[in-house]
Amino acid sequence: MRKVFLDELPRHSGKNNKIDWKKSIGYKIKFIYEKDFNGEVEIVAYKSKGQRLKIKYNDDYLDLHTSSFMNCLIGNLLGTKTLNYKYKIGEVVDTITGKIKILEHIRLLDKNSKAYKYLCLIDNNIDTILEYQLTRGGGCNVCNSRKVLKNHNDLWYISPKTAQLLKYPERGYQVSYGSNNLEIFVCPRCKYEKPCRVRNVFKYGFPCLKCGDGISFPNKFAFSLLDQLCVNFMPEYNFFNFRFDFYFEINNKKYAVEMDGRLGHGNVNKLSGQTAEETKLIDENKDKLAQKNNIEVIRIDSLISDFQYLKINILNSKLAQLFDLNTVNWDKCYSFALSSRVLEASNLWNSGIKNVSKILEVMKLSRCTVIIYLNRARELGWCDYDPKKEQRKSAKNTGSKNKKSIIQLTLDNNFIIEWDSIINAQNDLNIKHISDYCKNRRISAGGFKWMYKEDYEQYINNKNIINE
Repeated sequence: MRKVFLDELPRHSGKNNKIDWKKSIGYKIKFIYEKDFNGEVEIVAYKSKGQRLKIKYNDDYLDLHTSSFMNCLIGNLLGTKTLNYKYKIGEVVDTITGKIKILEHIRLLDKNSKAYKYLCLIDNNIDTILEYQLTRGGGCNVCNSRKVLKNHNDLWYISPKTAQLLKYPERGYQVSYGSNNLEIFVCPRCKYEKPCRVRNVFKYGFPCLKCGDGISFPNKFAFSLLDQLCVNFMPEYNFFNFRFDFYFEINNKKYAVEMDGRLGHGNVNKLSGQTAEETKLIDENKDKLAQKNNIEVIRIDSLISDFQYLKINILNSKLAQLFDLNTVNWDKCYSFALSSRVLEASNLWNSGIKNVSKILEVMKLSRCTVIIYLNRARELGWCDYDPKKEQRKSAKNTGSKNKKSIIQLTLDNNFIIEWDSIINAQNDLNIKHISDYCKNRRISAGGFKWMYKEDYEQYINNKNIINE
């Protein structure tokens, strides 16, 4: 054990509470150095340039960096540090990462520190390591993911599905799956480019802001799973103002499936501004409500959006007891999870199903969601969906007159679609009180904002004037 006791040293005022080395001159510091060797050293000088200390032990002095002192690297001063190497050439050493073989004695850090050139007997990596690191259990740089070795722990080797999204494919051989590096990734569907941290894309997939559908990777993975099992399920199931990811009934029993990802479920939800405690309470209230109504909640850990991670957790869940999961095509689940439902809606439209009602039946989504997806697909040039044309068709089919057009907006005031009348919007979306919102008698209706067309146009004009 090596330790210096720095608690009594003066500190700078402020949040970091760092040691004030200049004011520490004259202080005597107790230390422990290997086994029973302990004593006291004195700080006799400090140079801010280079952060160098001069310390005294008995009648000997040592000049060293402040970080070296904090790590108790004072063997030269104590006379315990020798020129002899602890490990012999050819010796096999056990480390925290496995066995390594000493190839050569070398010097590092301006030739002042003993070190070794070694061969890892696990991955054949040849590298160097300082002696003090090796004596403390340090091991192979590749095995502990500090170094990337091609065809062993590089991104192409670990996760080719992630690597193929890189704008510059050769970077996939230079970074690992856990890298914090920002790399440019490209959406395979719309070619949208965005810099993302490698580890985040590996865990959660590529979040395309242009053609993304807003549905999480785990939820789409589970959607495909239940669909393959021919379960009559309902996604986004609303039950007494609580939303469950999926709901189904089998053998006269009710079940809800929750894919517990990184938003909520005891974690901070940055999108909604909820604290970890608040999200945990929501889950607890969901479970209590479900239990009261004889619904068994199946929670699946989906913290990491990774194929094997989700597959293993599903196989270890209650779903494996209810269904024969040997029939599941897991690759299909993964492909669907990586796909865009915006593109799916577009493809259905282009196939000749130019009817929102029929598309929502196929996709098992709400009418409003399908319309949003088709509008986004139209903006991307993927289909010829015309919202105004479809509204006119709807008005003609229902026999309603074009009384007063209204605009449907997100809660962030982003345009969604123009409706020919409040009646059409309420009937098609099954939303009430739209008229009350337009007359400023309600905060929202159906989770959306609404404006009469003339009010919306006035709102846009005023906004443009302010921006000018």
